[in-house]
Amino acid sequence: MKKYFWCSFIVFHITYTLVSSSDKTNKLYQYLMSNYNKNVRPVRNNSDLVTVKLGLKLIQIADVDEKNQIMQTHVYVLHEWQDFSFIWSPEEFDGVEYIQMPSDLIWKPDLVLYNNADGDYQITTRSKAQIRYDGTVIWNPPMIYKSYCAINIAYYPFDIQNCTLKFGTWTYHGLLVNLQFLTNNESTVLERGWDLEDYVPSIEWEILSLPAIRHEIVYACCVEVYLDLTFVCIVQRKPLFYIVNLIVPCINISVLAVLVFLLPSDSKKKITLSISILVALLVFYLLLIELIPPTSVVIPLLGKYLLFTLVIVNLSIIITIITLNIHFRRHPTTNMIPFVRKILLVYLPKILFMERPPMPQKYVYVKSTSIDRTSDQSLIFPWKDERRRSIARKTADHIAYIAQQIENAKREKEIVEEWRFIALIIDRLFLIIFVTVSLVGTYLSLRRAPSFTKDYEPVDPRCYLYYPPINNSQWIEKCGTDSTRNLANRKLLSNIS
Repeated sequence: MKKYFWCSFIVFHITYTLVSSSDKTNKLYQYLMSNYNKNVRPVRNNSDLVTVKLGLKLIQIADVDEKNQIMQTHVYVLHEWQDFSFIWSPEEFDGVEYIQMPSDLIWKPDLVLYNNADGDYQITTRSKAQIRYDGTVIWNPPMIYKSYCAINIAYYPFDIQNCTLKFGTWTYHGLLVNLQFLTNNESTVLERGWDLEDYVPSIEWEILSLPAIRHEIVYACCVEVYLDLTFVCIVQRKPLFYIVNLIVPCINISVLAVLVFLLPSDSKKKITLSISILVALLVFYLLLIELIPPTSVVIPLLGKYLLFTLVIVNLSIIITIITLNIHFRRHPTTNMIPFVRKILLVYLPKILFMERPPMPQKYVYVKSTSIDRTSDQSLIFPWKDERRRSIARKTADHIAYIAQQIENAKREKEIVEEWRFIALIIDRLFLIIFVTVSLVGTYLSLRRAPSFTKDYEPVDPRCYLYYPPINNSQWIEKCGTDSTRNLANRKLLSNIS
């Protein structure tokens, strides 16, 4: 029974406290909204200035659309300003120091994203604002922004993109609403302008720098100064996927195109292999069209390398056709220009460390000897008649004809071997040329990408906090003011801009 009594007492006390607190909050709400007008700037005098502090907490880089030049980000837009209408004494309301109020019921700065690419320019999220007793209004609505971003794909897929989110008031100039950064009231440039406390790393992009810049601009339409806060996001593409699935196959195709020159011409598969490589490259090129951003402004680095590989393959086919034509020629090389013949058969083999195969020994038949022996035999054997001498002459002629045919065959074989040796020299020469051109072309193509040759260090999300931990020596040691890194960030920002 005693246990039941205490449980009932605790439940009653909690219920009474909640009802009492709810009554105090309701009373405070009625007090604050009794004569409140959300359409008027929260100032005592019309000439007073409303200071609005703004910050961005990045949650995720959802997408960077190269085709439409749009970056999609998930952020919390952090607002803070003073509203004199929301000042009360906590003692009069049972110690209530803050209250949550729907943002639709209070005055808000008409901040818009100037480079918005989709939907409403203003914040449309219906979230509550926290109001403190001293008049401080804190409003942190979540938003999904799609902003225009000038995509530069000259070094795709080793590209670095510079995207911005530009915020400013649409109707209030700088003498009515003063925009400042959330954590620094006087700076015009913040090296760490974003908050990455809740950042979810992207699988395709890594962040290099997140500065923020405050601008004061006088537009042609007006004489007043308008303020805007520009949050810059410099990101670098992670190229591993493209290296494995695009660049390595292209290098493989170019290597196969070079290896065609190692295939003997007698195999009769040389031109077949060359055309098969060309067909494979064209099919691969059609598949790459879906991945390479379509643009007519500049040819991406990967597109240039694909064109380079296509030229290599086409030239290898042309040279293979010429080599096969030379390999199967049959007319004598003596008809060739002596200077060219000397270069192909004398100088180039020495330069390429090739030895000419030994020539077969020529067969010489002396016809006069056979005739003399026949005449001598006719003198020794006078009984031989004319018929035998006729048979002997025919036999000697046949033997001479056969010997001449053998000599012609050996001469033709010598000519064939000379042409084959010339074709082999051309294969060896262009093998060296194509290997050199492929290696140099691949190196120069990749070397042009700034992110391939320079190792930019990505940011550490633990160091990008609007409210860093206090008296934390490890954080100060790791994320304290680093003049070297700040200088590198400025240089990177100036180079990309």
